[in-house]
Amino acid sequence: MPLLHGPPSTLSSPGTTMSHRVSLSEFCMKYHLSVHTQEKLAELDYTPGNKVIESLTEADWKDIGLSILSSCSFLAAHCKFCDAIHAGTWDGQLPGGFE
Repeated sequence: MPLLHGPPSTLSSPGTTMSHRVSLSEFCMKYHLSVHTQEKLAELDYTPGNKVIESLTEADWKDIGLSILSSCSFLAAHCKFCDAIHAGTWDGQLPGGFE
């Protein structure tokens, strides 16, 4: 079953939000996403900021093995990240001063 249900025509180009060097690991640490969530995002070849991910349905998330709560938490982090990249406010600082 394909994960995308039609083109993400209402989404902006992923180019702006993907013009960075933030790894999936760094993204997940910054936003306190679980190792399980990170593994599932890696299976999707998700790169932080790729807006195509916004077109996945609840059924798609279930098919890849993420609960609705985990997928909602991820999508909230994804949106915060995209907003920070657009605004130029992404600082890359991890909680507790770790980098």
